[in-house]
Amino acid sequence: MAVYTQVPQEALTAFLSSYDIGTLVSYEGISQGVSNTNYFVDTDMGRYVLTLFEPHRVRDEDISFFMDYAIVLEKAGVPCPETLTRKDGSVCAKLCGRPAAIFSFLNGSGGHVSMLTPALCEKAGATLAKMHRAAERFGRTAPNHFGPTRWQEWLNSIGAKMDVIAPGLYDLTSAEFESAGKAMAFDLPRGAIHADYFPDNVFFEDGDVSGVIDFHFVCTDLYAYDLAIAINAWSFDEKNEMRRDRMDAMMRGYESVRPLTDPEKGAFPALLRAAALRFLLSRVEEKLNWKEGDFMTPHDPMVFEKRLRYFQTFAEAA
Repeated sequence: MAVYTQVPQEALTAFLSSYDIGTLVSYEGISQGVSNTNYFVDTDMGRYVLTLFEPHRVRDEDISFFMDYAIVLEKAGVPCPETLTRKDGSVCAKLCGRPAAIFSFLNGSGGHVSMLTPALCEKAGATLAKMHRAAERFGRTAPNHFGPTRWQEWLNSIGAKMDVIAPGLYDLTSAEFESAGKAMAFDLPRGAIHADYFPDNVFFEDGDVSGVIDFHFVCTDLYAYDLAIAINAWSFDEKNEMRRDRMDAMMRGYESVRPLTDPEKGAFPALLRAAALRFLLSRVEEKLNWKEGDFMTPHDPMVFEKRLRYFQTFAEAA
């Protein structure tokens, strides 16, 4: 979450008048994250979350897809924010030139790598598998705008300039690209995936998952790739050291709900590397394009450089 678009009070008051959620009391921007603009909104009826979908991350034509996906998850019993309906029956409208929606406030707090335990990772893995089971009943599809085609675009546009971050980074990523692209083309079970299942997008309360948020990367792709993203995101501690107990716990939780097929198991080492490459490249792009005064603070791409190298070794040992 982040704040890119400043929302004046009078504009927000007018926007809220289209909902049955009371009168505005206060609101504040949510600074974490790098994707959309988010605010906590307090009315005399409770707390809500306002999201303005930013064009640098979300295409207008994709918004209905991931909002419908969230509804499918709700019906399947996966905890996630409720999308509030406006008085006219719609769920999205323009605010300050951006598509915007109001969501229910979730109790609990987003996971942080320093607080993760194998038990929490196991719960998160089971929840991800429930999401994939629910996706089997979701009839819509959408392309992965952050798949191999985008990786190639990043490699072409950035090229050796990424070596200013670390020498040899371009050689590493370009050498890995071919095998990663092949892995993403495997004939494996696919459907709607979260594609950004990081600890800060999963809320916990009393030792259990209380909610999953941020569906702006939802697309149609390999379920095993989605799990590989999660393993990359959850299995390393605050010092970026691999915690195999977390990885094993997440795999155990996932397979308790949706066992991987034999072909998925065979492809998994390559998909772990593909997932690491995807986030390494996107973070390189963010860092190199960052300008003084930008609202978002780019993540360190070298975190995923280390993870990619780890999973290269992991793949060789598998």
